[in-house]
Amino acid sequence: MSIPSNSKIGNGPRRPVGWTSVIAALSARMAWLSLYLSVLVRHPLEGLAIAWWWLARRRLRALGRLRAAAAGLPQVYRWWSVLHRSSFEDPWPPGLPAPHIIIHLHLASGHDAEAARRACLSVFRQSYTAWTLIVTTQDGTPILPHHAGLHIAPGTFPTRAAALRHVLATASCEYIVPIDSSIQLTRGALHAYAATISDMSPAASRSIHPVVYADQDELDEHGNQTNPWLKPEWNPEMFVAQDYLSAACALPRQAAWSTLERAPSLDETPDDGIVSCLLAYMLIGQNAPSPVHIDYIAATTADRAWQILPPGRMEAIRRLLPDASMKRGPFGTLDCTHPVPPFAPKVSIIVPTRDRIDLLRPCIDSVLRLTDYPDYELIIVDNGSRENETLAYFDQASGDLRVRVLRWPYAYNYSAINNFAVAQASGQYICLLNNDTEVIAPQWLSVMMSHAIGQDIGAVGARLLYADRSIQHAGVVIGMGGAAGHAHRGIPEDDPGYFAQSLIARQATAVTAACLVVSKAKFESVGGLDERDLAIAYNDIDLCLKLRGQGLRNIYEPRALLYHYESKSRGLDFAPEHLARYLRELGVFQQRWSTVGFRDPTHHRMLDPASETYRLKV
Repeated sequence: MSIPSNSKIGNGPRRPVGWTSVIAALSARMAWLSLYLSVLVRHPLEGLAIAWWWLARRRLRALGRLRAAAAGLPQVYRWWSVLHRSSFEDPWPPGLPAPHIIIHLHLASGHDAEAARRACLSVFRQSYTAWTLIVTTQDGTPILPHHAGLHIAPGTFPTRAAALRHVLATASCEYIVPIDSSIQLTRGALHAYAATISDMSPAASRSIHPVVYADQDELDEHGNQTNPWLKPEWNPEMFVAQDYLSAACALPRQAAWSTLERAPSLDETPDDGIVSCLLAYMLIGQNAPSPVHIDYIAATTADRAWQILPPGRMEAIRRLLPDASMKRGPFGTLDCTHPVPPFAPKVSIIVPTRDRIDLLRPCIDSVLRLTDYPDYELIIVDNGSRENETLAYFDQASGDLRVRVLRWPYAYNYSAINNFAVAQASGQYICLLNNDTEVIAPQWLSVMMSHAIGQDIGAVGARLLYADRSIQHAGVVIGMGGAAGHAHRGIPEDDPGYFAQSLIARQATAVTAACLVVSKAKFESVGGLDERDLAIAYNDIDLCLKLRGQGLRNIYEPRALLYHYESKSRGLDFAPEHLARYLRELGVFQQRWSTVGFRDPTHHRMLDPASETYRLKV
């Protein structure tokens, strides 16, 4: 069966025009009005304040308060969808060639006929028309709605893998969108894929085209779209831990076909897991181009489908990463641990302190008592302690051959203290550790080192909890609040956060130095911490961004679990005696890294940059 590779429909302007523009504007106005009325009903005083600011012609303030008040409303996604309607939902004007896209739907024996019908109708309703829907079946001709673009492949196929192999072999197109009967494409899905493919066309001479993936939502029990998953850019560690691509993706046909040819074990993959496993073989450990992300919700899945581990995925990744240990994690995730070499590199754990024995003793004792990593030294850097109990504890701790005490008798400068200690450290790797932390998980340093030894890895950060076991740190997002913020701060320890991202190892743009592991050589290659302009605040985030600038990736590792009694030893930055210094360092950091409006690749642009708990940006 031969499928046409291109069709002339054009990929011109992607903005609404004519009546479409008028209707979109009216819909947005109605959405704002509906949003305001809901706020007024639920929060009358705030609703009246918003109205007052609006009538006083302070409309930016009114809209800002309306957005903040609406963020927690249950209907916010419905309003958000109207307010941020995409031009992908409009037809393309004729004029320019557009790529032909194949959609593949496989129907197994005993499939849900109504679900298959809905999946087909979602394709028929596309704003983009240069497509062909190929349906393959396990046991004969299905009863489906008629459409000129629907082709039922002749014959039967014992598995979805066999059917996909047939489609990849016979279609003459660049990309194939695989769906099953539980997935419905949103109206602009194929337009979004086609636009992205067209935008890549100047580099069409490349030998391998990238996977393209998009955002997704799900249907609740009442059939309403809900729970949008606004995804990060390509994140290799996250993909190993969690399949966030397969429900909404376009596969480059040639690369997918080649992968099936070299990995015959994929033919045995269960139907529900074949696309996930195929993607794993295409992307893990391969010299493949990074997948391209589209900021658009292209697929609607069944309720909580994201929480299901695709069948066969763990076995596939185990074959791809044979040296790693693998077990199931919560919410459909995988817990993958890479081994540390038999002769583990030495780590120098650096703990600056000034008195506060009530904090220092639990920190040091927990490291020495619980840490299962085989080779480390612990360097306590004394910044002018005076209390007899603290000085006596230094003598006591020094009796352990793993412990050294260094003296830094100068004004407090976090960056300078740590740079000084790093220069004295004997380890190949450095762990910066605050004195107001306490180890919980014995494997904390081992799992951090399993990442840190990677040649392309910069800093590795831990999962830190407040004393009440709510999250203090689960990675840092640049641009939050105009500077940087801690992802998932304040949520309970067992809360998965935004689509389980607090629970999985993944790339983070930055991590906090309250507990940070990095190669000594890499630390020194970027000049260490900035002791001149960032003596106390933002020096750790600055370090991570310098490492990132060298092409290195920073990692958040949730299995490295510690308490962090934040800033108890040095005081809060917003205390009156520290505020001027903090604002000066904030200004340096913002200017150096242009953090206002920064597009963090780990944080979707349509998530609220003022929220550390991943709310929609209304």
